[in-house]
Amino acid sequence: MQAMIIEKAKGYLVENYGNLTSTGRVYFNKKDNTWSVKIIVRSNKGIIPVGELVFDTNGNIIEVPTKETLLNILRIRLSKEKEKVIIKVPAEDLPEIKRVAKDILVL
Repeated sequence: MQAMIIEKAKGYLVENYGNLTSTGRVYFNKKDNTWSVKIIVRSNKGIIPVGELVFDTNGNIIEVPTKETLLNILRIRLSKEKEKVIIKVPAEDLPEIKRVAKDILVL
């Protein structure tokens, strides 16, 4: 059953959201008797979960997020994450670096 749910989810995502989305983790919710498939987007910042598809036990889709919802979640997640880097510099260069670049964390 899980394989069928994954295939249906993949087909739905490509048809309705394009090929930039993909299926993530799949799990069965015993309480609701439903299958959920995470919707993920691969970006240069990594894999970002943006929603999920919900299926009944017969493999019918019963819940889907709108395209606008997915885009809003993606925008929010991308704007919140700041890329961080670690650099190795001589201690005497730190004052100049801190003057030029704000929000420097020295370890």
